[in-house]
Amino acid sequence: MNIKIIRNSEEYRKATDYLDDLLSSGDQDNDDLIDIMTLLISNYEKEHFDIGLPDPVSAIEHRMDQQGLSRKDLIQYMGSQSRVSEVMNGKASLSLSMIKNLHEGLGISYEVLMQDQKLEPDLRKVNYEDYPITAMFKKGFFPKAIKSASDAKAKAEELIRDMFEAVNLTPFVMSGAGTAAPHLRSAAHTTNKRMDSLALQAWQAKVLHKTLDKKLPKCQLDSIDLPFLRETLKLSRLENGPLLAKEELANNGIHLVFQEHLPKTYLDGAAMWGVDSNPVIGMTIRYDRLDNFWFVLMHELAHVSRHLKDSKEAYFDDIDGVKDSRDDKEDEADQMALDALVKKSEWEKYCALLTTPDSVLNLARTLKVSPAVIAGRYRKEVGDYRIYNRLIGSKEVRKMVFP
Repeated sequence: MNIKIIRNSEEYRKATDYLDDLLSSGDQDNDDLIDIMTLLISNYEKEHFDIGLPDPVSAIEHRMDQQGLSRKDLIQYMGSQSRVSEVMNGKASLSLSMIKNLHEGLGISYEVLMQDQKLEPDLRKVNYEDYPITAMFKKGFFPKAIKSASDAKAKAEELIRDMFEAVNLTPFVMSGAGTAAPHLRSAAHTTNKRMDSLALQAWQAKVLHKTLDKKLPKCQLDSIDLPFLRETLKLSRLENGPLLAKEELANNGIHLVFQEHLPKTYLDGAAMWGVDSNPVIGMTIRYDRLDNFWFVLMHELAHVSRHLKDSKEAYFDDIDGVKDSRDDKEDEADQMALDALVKKSEWEKYCALLTTPDSVLNLARTLKVSPAVIAGRYRKEVGDYRIYNRLIGSKEVRKMVFP
């Protein structure tokens, strides 16, 4: 477009269309052009339809009064209820996309909307870019409209806030569905592994997101007892056991979500409350083995059975992690997960007989579970991970749950 002083309504129309294109492009190289076009348009508007220069918020409020709008009506222009609240309360400035939407939708001039706004200082000492944005992009955390990691980083604040807002989480504040601090079992407590709490929270948000379009019956927590765990564990003997377990849990009001872990989370599974007030179990399949899958699932079901009913906190588990000696809840979850196979006294009798692969297969048939469950427990308890390698179901889970 030929950049020149605007002299008539036709030139004004072309100029505003051109500015719309510049704003829509999101190209930072256009910043100078945007400033020039804004100045030319504002000069024309000042001369021909001057309504004064109220601050942007006052201008929006004036238009709301004129058209009988509420703040809820502004969501279509600003993106979300929280964003509306922040802008209208002077906590955040208008983005370029908001300015364009408000200009087109409410007829407020660019000159008014693009004024510098007086904002309260942001005293936050962390940034949205501190979340593992690149890893989140690669694992599909963001909408398909985000085409690259650099694009995701440029829009990190908007993406994180939108994701968290939808599932009642607050950025930078670890919580269980926005209500309580998490219960964390992690090797980070006893080794040099450093847990990235922001990555863990982002993973939680993604897991909860995956439940939003799933309508389940109300979970009756009293029915999630040891017999229920035992019947669920029997699904392990079937070829597609993990998928059948997901279906069985859904029928009983429990979301089972498979979501790969993010770097520096060292996470196997978690149990938490969902947005729909039903329990949610998240599993990362960090170790691609059937024996690991079934123990982690039983452990998280134990948290659902024993602990979620009394608390709103979320439970995050690194099964390799060393428990705090005072952590009664993890001890309870471990024991219930083991009892889902057989009670300790019965297992001790069986354990002495497990001397060959055939003996493992025979016991699996007797208990109606997968041989991987038997072999995995035996390997862990005797501390010998060189035996029964062919029975633990290596590389059987991810291809099933991450098609």
